Parts: sequence; C-alpha cells; structure tokens
Amino acid sequence: MTTRRFTRRVLAALALTIAPLTLQAAEPLRLVVGFAPGGGVDTLARVTAQALGKELNRTVIVENKSGAGGTIAADYVAKAQPDGNTVLFADTSLLVAPYIYPALRYDLQRDFTTAGMVGQSDLALAVPGNSPVKTVAELVQAIRKAPPQTETFASVGVGSLHHLGGELFALKTQTELVHVPYRGGAPASQALAAGEVSMSFASLASSIGLANSGRIRLLATLSERRFPGMPDLPAVSETIPGYSVTPSLFLLAPKNVDPAFIQTLSAALEKSMAAKDVQDAFLAQGSVAGYQSPQATQQWLGEEAARWANVIKDAKLTFKQ
Repeated sequence: MTTRRFTRRVLAALALTIAPLTLQAAEPLRLVVGFAPGGGVDTLARVTAQALGKELNRTVIVENKSGAGGTIAADYVAKAQPDGNTVLFADTSLLVAPYIYPALRYDLQRDFTTAGMVGQSDLALAVPGNSPVKTVAELVQAIRKAPPQTETFASVGVGSLHHLGGELFALKTQTELVHVPYRGGAPASQALAAGEVSMSFASLASSIGLANSGRIRLLATLSERRFPGMPDLPAVSETIPGYSVTPSLFLLAPKNVDPAFIQTLSAALEKSMAAKDVQDAFLAQGSVAGYQSPQATQQWLGEEAARWANVIKDAKLTFKQ
C-alpha cells in the first residue's frame, strides 16, 4: 500500500470518528420545564436559557412538558439519554410531589445528577386591601381572636408550596387556618381582593399589581430575607423566627451524565446568574438569581425534602388523587 493511499484511509477513518462527535456538539441543549409557556417558572427558564447559551456558545432551547405539578417533565428527563443534551429546569415543588403522586416512576435523589442552583422565587403573605391588619403580628392576633374555622387562606392548589406555607404558618403560630385552594395565582389573588378569604400565600410577582392598586395589602415575604426589589417589605421570619418558604429553582441532568458536562454547565450557570441583566430580569419576576454549586445544591435538596416531609407530617396532611 502506498503512503498516499494509507494516508487517505486514515483520514477517512478519522472523519467517520469525528462526524458523530461534531453532530452531537451541534445539537441544542434542551432545558425541559414542567409548566406551561408564559408562567413564572417558564419565564425564568427562558432567561436562564438565553444566558447559558451565551456562556456555553451553544443553542439552548426551552421545551415545555407541563402537567402533574412538573412530574411529567421530571420523568421525561430521568429517562432521557445521559448525553449532555437534556437538562431539567426544576423547582422545589418536586420535593413535595412524591406525597401527592405516590406512583411516580422516578426518584429525585436516585435518578438525576445535580448541576447547580439557579435562584429563588419569592412568595408573599397578603390580606384584603380593606383589612385593618397591617403587620404579621397583628394578623396572628386577629387569627387567635377569631372563632374556630373562620380564618381562611388562599393558595394556588393543594400540595403547592403556597399551601404548605400556610400550613407552616399555622404550625409556627399555633393557630388554626382553613385552606381554600384555587386553580392558579390569578384566581387566588382575585378572591383575596374580593374578601372571599382572610389571607393568601401567593407569588410576589402575581401580587404586586393588586397591591399597587390597593385591592390587597402585602404584609411580608415568606423567605428568610427581604426581597431585594422591595427592601421596605419585611420578611415573615422577622416576626416568626425560623419561618421560611422560598421556591427554589435548580438544574438536574439524567443520572450517569458525563461529569465533565456537569462541570462545564455549572461553571456557565455561575457566570450567567452573576450577570446584571439576568439578575434584573429575575427581580422583575419577583425572584432572585443565585448560584450554588452542585454539591451545595445536592445537600440542600436532601435537607429541604426532609423539612417539608416534617411539615406534612406535623400538619397531618393527606393528598387525594
């Protein structure tokens, strides 16, 4: 065999080897979201996707697979090929999902690789605009003075963190509250404005409009710290120590994905969340962009899952399908 012919064969073999790798690298990274387009989680996922695309120098697209509280998307990603092309844009509701959907076919700890924390979405405690209550302390006093089974709170649905936030509030203050679930933040906020319920545990972003119009009154955020976009609004924890309900956003990849991919993705996520335009976009949605490493996020997942398990147990909650 001549040297020239041998060289041609080697180059052809290399081309066949490199072609699949090049094709794979050209594939977009799919950021799978378990909620419908246009919602709060979806909006933040699109902000994150755009920022990650710039850092990774790769196309990142949002793929919506809504339904069953985000568990359809989680199940899809858990069963996806660990090729570095599919990532779940997850939120804290998945930690509660096993209690609501006991037949889940995946395990959050077993079937995923944690890629890092994205940030947090703030919730708020609010009362009707014509309520005489102006502080968390006054609200607790009003609840304690009211007849049993009369103080109600609205949430976006049974088993949501908004619901559990109300149950935790009752546990921490040793008061009795009646849960009234609604199908989404808008109907819950409208019910509060109409005086149909005594209070609500709702998304801060969905509450600001009605609060600005005076139809509802924001008393506090549910996180341990004040929301940076509204520094004059106190946190519930300033009155009730240890109270904290903050839906967090994080990235999960399928199990057995290449560790090098996680390292690259996590580094890009850290830079993305530190960018001012990303931080401003999160604040506009009542959220805070905040990166944590895969290791720190994994530890948080375990601790947070245990915390909500205790709340569900202490509140004696049961969820019917």
